[in-house]
Amino acid sequence: MRLREIEQVYGARVHVHWRTFPLIPGEQPDRRVTEKTREGRQRVGAEEPRACFVPPEIDAPLPSSSIPALTAAKCAERQGEGAFERFHERLFTAHFRDNLDIGRHEVLRSLARETALDLARFETDYAGEAYEAVLRDCAEGAAWFGVSGLPTVILNEKLSLVGAVPTERYRLLIDWILASEPGGVIPLTADTASTGAGRSRVEAHEADR
Repeated sequence: MRLREIEQVYGARVHVHWRTFPLIPGEQPDRRVTEKTREGRQRVGAEEPRACFVPPEIDAPLPSSSIPALTAAKCAERQGEGAFERFHERLFTAHFRDNLDIGRHEVLRSLARETALDLARFETDYAGEAYEAVLRDCAEGAAWFGVSGLPTVILNEKLSLVGAVPTERYRLLIDWILASEPGGVIPLTADTASTGAGRSRVEAHEADR
């Protein structure tokens, strides 16, 4: 939600590129919802009221791995920006609102169908190069930027912000980055949108939660 707001405010001056970083790279079978899980969802929902968080039932199953959902997201990305945005949003609501097990391939295929992806291509990429793309993102995030917590947002390969950072902080740093580009103007306050002519690249590392 916060990065989408950034895209709306800055338009073509900012490009958000999502990269995968699995919190659960292997299999952890029999993961279940606990009271701590519910409390965490409720806390995040209170911090970001625009997102739709529905606390799951105690002892409901949780994904045993982050890899399947992230691989599916890579499949969607290969079908274009619009396809990725549709699938990414639906993946989020499937997990946080509908409490579906997005670690299961049949659930991910259903979401791909809902978001009008090319299912044949989805299956081909899922069984092929998409998994390797997830591993590359993870390796690069750890080696180049020291990513260890999620979400992590990297601005122009220069600055890293970890955690649920307020939108105003993103805007402050983006304004300063844009101001350093040719024709840029340093903003007077943190709330003043930059009139710079440059373009900032925002990379967001995330898991399937």
